[in-house]
Amino acid sequence: MQNLGIMLSVSNFCLKRSLREINAIRTLSAVFCAPSDSDKMKEIRKLPEVHGEKFYYFGFGSNMLTKRIHIQNPTAVKIGPGKLENYRLDFNDYSGNWDGAPATIVPHENRTVWGTVWEIDLSNLDDIDHQEGVHEGMYEAKSVPVTLKSNNEVIMSRAYLLTEQPESDFEAMSMQEIPAKRLPSKTYIQCLVKGAVESEIDGEYVEWLKSLKHNGKVAEKMSNYLELANIELKS
Repeated sequence: MQNLGIMLSVSNFCLKRSLREINAIRTLSAVFCAPSDSDKMKEIRKLPEVHGEKFYYFGFGSNMLTKRIHIQNPTAVKIGPGKLENYRLDFNDYSGNWDGAPATIVPHENRTVWGTVWEIDLSNLDDIDHQEGVHEGMYEAKSVPVTLKSNNEVIMSRAYLLTEQPESDFEAMSMQEIPAKRLPSKTYIQCLVKGAVESEIDGEYVEWLKSLKHNGKVAEKMSNYLELANIELKS
């Protein structure tokens, strides 16, 4: 019996040692096989919108407004207004923060989207990805050529497109034709207008923004924080 006990103890010791070795191998495999932060950063630095420790970002929706973008991206510095040609502004899906559909850009020949170009620290890139819901599959990032209003220089900028892109043209549809999930809220359009005015985007585009159809809803939290209640619209 004593010999049996010794044999069982040895067997248990060997089993525990084997399990420890297996776990150690798994840990080492995870470390060496998974992409490292440095590898991820190398890929990020290859993006055309990245220069040094900063990147350019094109805000065409609520992020035209300084106070809005600084909620999650405090390092954002305004470069100025810019335009993206052969795209249209459109809306789809639903945002609880805004109580309506958020904006996207859709390839569309001979149309133009105006917005604000920002320079942001690379340390905030994950923050703006998170704000746009990239981790949830709501938006995806894309590098787009934006022409600065100040000097007509074309710079590559990071922009975010809804993964569920609308097929029909929002502007060409009547109010009765637009599904509820494609209507932005009144508060959201007010934010776009305020941001466009603040960024000195062309007045004709601002007037067009004021005329956009919306669901009439007020997202009180955002409206109060961004002081949007007195922004006048045409609809």
